[in-house]
Amino acid sequence: MAEQEKEEVKSQNALSLDLGTVLRKLMTALGIMLARLTSGGVVTIDISQTGIRLMETRGGIVRRWADASFEAEEMKPATHANEAALSAQIRQLMHSSGIRAKKVIASISGMYTVSRLVPMSSLPPEPTLEESVNEIARDVMPVPTENLYFFWQTVSSSEGEQQVFTVGVPRDVIDSQIRALKMAGINPEVIELRAMALARAVNKEQALVLNIEPTNFDIIMVVKGVPEIMHSLAWRQDSGNIEDTAEYLATKLEMAVDFYNGHHVNEPFDMTSPLYITGQMSVEPELMEKLRARLGFNIEPLTPPLECPVLLPVSQYAANIGLAMRGEMALRNNLGEGGLYPLAMNLLPRAYQPWRPTAKQIYSVIILIAAVALIFPLSDVTAEARGKTIVLEQKAEMLDSQLLLKKAEIERREPLQRAISEYSSIVVRDGGFSEDIRVIMGEAEKLGVTVSSITHGQNEIGISCGAEDYESFRAYLTALEESGRFSTPIPPPEGYPYTSGGPIRLETKSGE
Repeated sequence: MAEQEKEEVKSQNALSLDLGTVLRKLMTALGIMLARLTSGGVVTIDISQTGIRLMETRGGIVRRWADASFEAEEMKPATHANEAALSAQIRQLMHSSGIRAKKVIASISGMYTVSRLVPMSSLPPEPTLEESVNEIARDVMPVPTENLYFFWQTVSSSEGEQQVFTVGVPRDVIDSQIRALKMAGINPEVIELRAMALARAVNKEQALVLNIEPTNFDIIMVVKGVPEIMHSLAWRQDSGNIEDTAEYLATKLEMAVDFYNGHHVNEPFDMTSPLYITGQMSVEPELMEKLRARLGFNIEPLTPPLECPVLLPVSQYAANIGLAMRGEMALRNNLGEGGLYPLAMNLLPRAYQPWRPTAKQIYSVIILIAAVALIFPLSDVTAEARGKTIVLEQKAEMLDSQLLLKKAEIERREPLQRAISEYSSIVVRDGGFSEDIRVIMGEAEKLGVTVSSITHGQNEIGISCGAEDYESFRAYLTALEESGRFSTPIPPPEGYPYTSGGPIRLETKSGE
């Protein structure tokens, strides 16, 4: 009898638990639905070397999308002319598609970007976590940190062990894209690596993503919700040989998995995890057929949590979908339904972020208002103090006016002072510049490279050169790096390593 009563109690408890769980999930779903209905639209933009993809979502549903294509040579980065051309392309696409936005969420390519996952236990014992991360970044980043925008976020990729995910992005890459967007009348609210957006779009705890574009491809390996590997590689497709293209992509993908397994012998990558193929070339039937036949992975179609129209080419707009899901993930986290993807790094540098008051500033204003409200009844007693305050405010305004005049004068003189400094620097390092020219011309003569022009600034030398083949050009770039005269690595020109010439920008080492 007693045992029967115990069983009845257990059944009642289980029923209550199930009902509570169902009610909680129902309330969460209603909260998400209500938030979607009341939320505004989100416009995302994915810019690659060969095209632009726009997408507008509203209420968790993809409403409109549009794309424009161009030749990679038309949009080479880091020049004002190309930024203006890209800006014109963006404005034209937004006008023709009817997608309007002053603020967008944008993605950037992962080319020349460095990411590392650092265990918390290996951080140096600095006073703050930020100082510890910045300290170790100088050791783990293969390029000078002054050339990068550096970002980091604490994540937990395994139970009981926290790690810091760090990303270094070349400054000229972010600055160039932000300038192009602003020229188009758009202020980016969030900037994110395309690889991060793709990892969010698949919404899996463990998966592989192969994003194929005409001039580059990305390999992303997601393990325990964190992109452990993000490779962005340039390539030149041989349109006449699909088999070689598929073999090349498959080999690179397998090498990434082997690299991960070599560093995680005890926990290798689960080969039954899904593989998602995205990007502009993911809709080419012949290439997809060759990849399916060649790869031993479980290739699955992308089914993102967002509601997508039937006509939307989901695999091509996967990056836009991942960008749009940033708000969706934040909404679920606020309602207690955290997603699988913990990374929400905004790569928009602080210099471009709008000013927002800190909590300390808000509290200070509240305290000030409360103090004024308490003192107000004593206005008769404080009349003299208010009079003095008015006088001080007038003096402060006069000082502000004088400060503005001084600031304008300093700004007027700044170009002249900068020019004088650059001239002085060039005069001081004249001997060093002569040695730089000797190295540049000497290595060119050895390798049969023709140097057509040389320009130099304060700490920079620009050369235009060409070789008979790309191997000689590659050897010339290597020789300049090994000479020890210039900062390395030297940024290669567009199309490297298969180009046989182009502009090379050399940064002289300080003090030489």
